[in-house]
Amino acid sequence: MLSFIGEYTCKLDHKGRVVIPVAVRKELSEAGERILVLHHNLHRDCINVYTRARWVQMLADFQTTYAALDARESDFIREFSRGSAAVEPDESSGRILIPRKMLDRIGARDELILAGQGAQLEIWEPGRYEEAAFSPDETARVASEMYQRLTNPA
Repeated sequence: MLSFIGEYTCKLDHKGRVVIPVAVRKELSEAGERILVLHHNLHRDCINVYTRARWVQMLADFQTTYAALDARESDFIREFSRGSAAVEPDESSGRILIPRKMLDRIGARDELILAGQGAQLEIWEPGRYEEAAFSPDETARVASEMYQRLTNPA
């Protein structure tokens, strides 16, 4: 199972290409994954990066659970998928091309942060990444709330 770990500062070239870090490419290679799906995060101005297999499974789960039962939820799946892009790193350099529309939406210029989030990566403009960081107190509070829900399910 894939588990992306770490934060990487990456240069963005004038065409919107970024080199996927070697550690991430190694993780993908070991899992037999080549195609990545880029998707704008629903809650923050960043880009989620999924393996194609994870993306397909996520959509299948949505459709099985929701879309067959409700037209509005089916419409949500269409909106959720809107603007997504499948990319494959270059064999030689490991670069991917991020669509300009996505880069503009997150405010990216010449540098990006790739942040491991377990089963997915996030791509951030560095300033927005820092702005989104929790304080130590907020981190502790949310961790406590999550632990309470885990140990005392409703």
